[in-house]
Amino acid sequence: MRLGISLCLSALILVAALPFLTVTAGSLQAKTSAQSDHTNADQMHDKGDTDSPLAVLGGELPFRFSEGYLITVEGQIGTLTKLRFILDTGATVSIVDSRIADKLKLPCHPAESLSFDRKLAWEATTIPEVHFGQINAKNIQMLVGHLSDYSEFAKKADAIIGMDLLKLINFSVDNESKKIIFRSHQRENIPVSGEPLSECLILEVQVQGHPIRLIVDTGFPGLLLYEERLLKRVPTLRIADSPIGVTIGGRLQAKQAVLPDVVLGGRNEEISVLLVKAPPPDILPGIDGIVGLAPLKARRVHFDFVGRRLSWEGSCRQRCIGE
Repeated sequence: MRLGISLCLSALILVAALPFLTVTAGSLQAKTSAQSDHTNADQMHDKGDTDSPLAVLGGELPFRFSEGYLITVEGQIGTLTKLRFILDTGATVSIVDSRIADKLKLPCHPAESLSFDRKLAWEATTIPEVHFGQINAKNIQMLVGHLSDYSEFAKKADAIIGMDLLKLINFSVDNESKKIIFRSHQRENIPVSGEPLSECLILEVQVQGHPIRLIVDTGFPGLLLYEERLLKRVPTLRIADSPIGVTIGGRLQAKQAVLPDVVLGGRNEEISVLLVKAPPPDILPGIDGIVGLAPLKARRVHFDFVGRRLSWEGSCRQRCIGE
């Protein structure tokens, strides 16, 4: 069976990218030289896309679920407005599509990021201003590339917003009202860290009585586990039925399996997971996999980047993520 590659599996490339591309805290506060005229970016998208605009209301930002799980909001880059941003907590560094960089005539320089088994070539540039909801960052470094190559699910996006920008403010994702609710003021001083995992939110889950540590990734629809690391944590791992071999993104081999006795948010249940080969020990040390928001089955999810905590409440009374 062949599955489409998710944002998450591509974003893991960026988790390890900081040694090659460093985002400095000072750049977030620099003055912008953007021109005062603003260009509506609707004309840059396919004519067949009939999505209506998403308007910002105070401390709330409406969003849509693209592909059933990707949180998509409206934002601005430089003088271009009404752009489509995907919020991806699994990406350390934000990425802007090459179309936008070309439209703004931004100078780019070569950059690269490290995947599990290969280096990927990108470009990088300094964006004069990035704005969405209550986040406004100026003179911020971003990677530049063709997002349709990054993931088939990002082909209609103008930018993927990673943790370098998301960590500027705490917020909640309300899955029923389809709104991002900002819960604090934007932080002005962001500690600079060369440790990629310090940029991520980590969730501990119990698998058959053993704790495992997962990166919280809004760019992934389910639960992905590194098989070798999981077996070290749970030596007597039980799997319901026989795993099914799948291919993710045309190149990553995985097993689709159902694990019984998984405790997530106080619920003990069987959960469908993808098992993949673990990265080298020096990549994401101490991490056993990735979890998206859909397995939480939550009405509202709270992201606390100051306290590095994830919490959630209630079950969706309406359609949940990924259903």
